[in-house]
Amino acid sequence: MKTYIFLIAILAANACNSTKGTKEVSEVNSEEKMEMIKDNCPEAGDCTLKVMKNKNMILKEDTTGMLYPVFEDGENMVVEFTYSEKGPEGTADGNYSETIHFEVPNSAESLKLANSSLQTVSLLYGKQCFCRGEAGFYKVKKGSFSLSKTGKQLNFEVNFKIDETSQKVTSIKRTVSL
Repeated sequence: MKTYIFLIAILAANACNSTKGTKEVSEVNSEEKMEMIKDNCPEAGDCTLKVMKNKNMILKEDTTGMLYPVFEDGENMVVEFTYSEKGPEGTADGNYSETIHFEVPNSAESLKLANSSLQTVSLLYGKQCFCRGEAGFYKVKKGSFSLSKTGKQLNFEVNFKIDETSQKVTSIKRTVSL
């Protein structure tokens, strides 16, 4: 009996240690890749980057006229950058996040865009918070976007300003392994 209790204790201790070596990059499936970002992220929160291959981003409008993205199978690549902050302890709706989406053809090798041409890649900024009149998705109309793809590396840089709302993220520069 003591042997069984000893074995159960060892197995339980071993099970608790099994998650210590998790990776920073995880592949949800062969079409989707998620990466935690520590550098170039505002200190108050966490940043993630998600690459969705063979997807199209469709912008839809709800009954109040606000935009939101929908992702469908397609022949493009959608990139989603997310900055998020946890709300104060004990609040139900204190979390804050900003997302930046863009969509490029899988075959794109190089792009340089500015201002009104940013909608060529459907550049979209989203703010999710309890901040009346500011939360929602906005088409990015002011800024610059550059992208280059070499082999299995995707390099992009986005600088933007949203006039309709305040923002914490104004610039993103990343290299991603595809």
